[in-house]
Amino acid sequence: MHFLFLLFPVLLMGLSLSFSASAQDQHDYIEFIKSEAIRKDLADQKIWRALLHYKDDRFSSSGYSSYVDDPDFFYAENGDIDAESELLRTIEEIFSLEREGNEHAQCRFVYRFKWLGSQLNLDKKMLPQENCADYIQWRDQVNAHSVSLIFPATALNSPSSMFGHTLLRFDPENVKEGSDWLSYALNFGANINNDDNSFFFAFRGLAGGYPGVYNMMRYFEKIKEYNRMENRDIWEYRLNYTPAEVDQILAHVWELKDINFDYYFFDENCAFRLLELLELVRPEVNLTGRFKLDAIPTNTVRAVVNEGLVESTHFRPSELAVLHARIDSLPEPLQKMGKRLANDITILDNADFQSLNNEQQGEVVQIAYSYLRYVQMQTQRNNAMAKRSHQLLLALNKRSSKEVVVVQPDAPETGHKTIVAGLALGERNDDVFQQVNYRITYHDLLDNEKGYLRGAQIILFNTELRHYQDDGVKLNRFDIVDITSLSKRNLFLDPLSWKVQVGFERVYSRGDDTGVFQLNGGAGHSYELSDNTELYGLLTGRLEYNEDFSSIIEPAIGGEAGFLYYSPIGAMKLDLGGYKFLNDDYRMKAAFNQNFNLAVDHAIRLSVAQEWHHDDDFYEVSVGYRYYF
Repeated sequence: MHFLFLLFPVLLMGLSLSFSASAQDQHDYIEFIKSEAIRKDLADQKIWRALLHYKDDRFSSSGYSSYVDDPDFFYAENGDIDAESELLRTIEEIFSLEREGNEHAQCRFVYRFKWLGSQLNLDKKMLPQENCADYIQWRDQVNAHSVSLIFPATALNSPSSMFGHTLLRFDPENVKEGSDWLSYALNFGANINNDDNSFFFAFRGLAGGYPGVYNMMRYFEKIKEYNRMENRDIWEYRLNYTPAEVDQILAHVWELKDINFDYYFFDENCAFRLLELLELVRPEVNLTGRFKLDAIPTNTVRAVVNEGLVESTHFRPSELAVLHARIDSLPEPLQKMGKRLANDITILDNADFQSLNNEQQGEVVQIAYSYLRYVQMQTQRNNAMAKRSHQLLLALNKRSSKEVVVVQPDAPETGHKTIVAGLALGERNDDVFQQVNYRITYHDLLDNEKGYLRGAQIILFNTELRHYQDDGVKLNRFDIVDITSLSKRNLFLDPLSWKVQVGFERVYSRGDDTGVFQLNGGAGHSYELSDNTELYGLLTGRLEYNEDFSSIIEPAIGGEAGFLYYSPIGAMKLDLGGYKFLNDDYRMKAAFNQNFNLAVDHAIRLSVAQEWHHDDDFYEVSVGYRYYF
């Protein structure tokens, strides 16, 4: 016993020396790994820069900075602007014993850990053996084998989705069409304040006032949101990424969980952020580099297609598109009967209904049921409507009806590009002018409709410079925003057509050309006369700042009526409109415009107009070339 008592200090000293030697070995190994990382220039590798989401930044001391606006994404204090500091601190953290489990760097930054392991051939015996239970459970739950790029088309009534939207869908192995509802969708969007109205939403989105975040959800939730509630067609592009590449994408998605980015509508948006993920695992493709000023979703879809990343394409029509197709497939008498049946279930016992054959009865019941379903999705639950819908479903099960076919439109990536530059030559009351125009985005009613929503116009920052021989160069027009939505009415549907425009323009006022700032808008209805013709009428109003007027802001009321015709050579528009100001000034204008489609990205635009004012009238004619890029 005395001998053991004497031996104890010696044993204790030996254990202490052993632990010290082990700690020293660990420290030496970490320093060796850090020196190897520096020797191999890993901080300058494209993948490391992509993992940290660095971009060129001339205002940064390093010449670059991260898109990520969240300190939780970095270990180094200056990690957002220093790739090497973040690399070295990450290496320290993956060997750290201070954190464990799901909070350890090996679990928190899975992709970083795997990539560093492959680049530095890390000795597993020197690494803490962490159980990343949360990541493993999440990855098993997502169970992804392939990835698809999803493009819900334009939604003019939603400020955040005027240009469309993109998201990624992750599918399990051997997924079949229709079973992808349970797949997971990855969305990047602004984390908005629900109290903000549309104006503040647009302003803060342009100015980067919202944080952007990634979130995962079941795909059926996005179908419900886009395809049914917002009535947007959905294009699904299955990508040719391997299961290993899909696993890498998801590993980085895990790293971005709950991480904030700055969000800007035009460039650092949903489309751009998803391109970063696709580019991360295939550094050889050029996706984000194409978009220096803006990243309009349709253009990003085009980039993915042009890079050869698409394996197959699937079109999913909206509930509204299916309803329109069903309405158009029926003769008018059956349409009218279907509308009455939707509102009155006793029509089933009506003699006129009973005289129809089984298939015709099925078509009438089907259109009534489809219409009620559509209305129910747009409004709060109505018990009487729900009961009627159930009764129609029971009646439909007893009858046959044909499958409606929705004609697949041209895919969005086949349409014209969104920036426009043009040159024109014209004459205004014998005064010849030359004009240069430039539009940042996106599509007007006369542009080539291929790949775009008919009747939808979204113009931002449209600029016209004119040169007159006796008057030099002047700004003729600058439209900050010019949006028009012409939605056709029929027996079942009565959507509102509307327009809004804000900007600067030169007008003839009190005997002279005057530059004015104005806001105008209107609402009304649009009717489809045939497959390629549309007639519309709007009641309009205008607020104008005009130095020739006695009031600072002069209001006016007016109206506009127009006719649109879509032909193989291009769209034609004929319209008549005018305003009457409270100061008794008035303006009226009749205009004929024809677009000649030379190719997808090339067009000739002809314009002829006549204007009448309370003190004069004049004509204007011009012809110009437009290039889309």
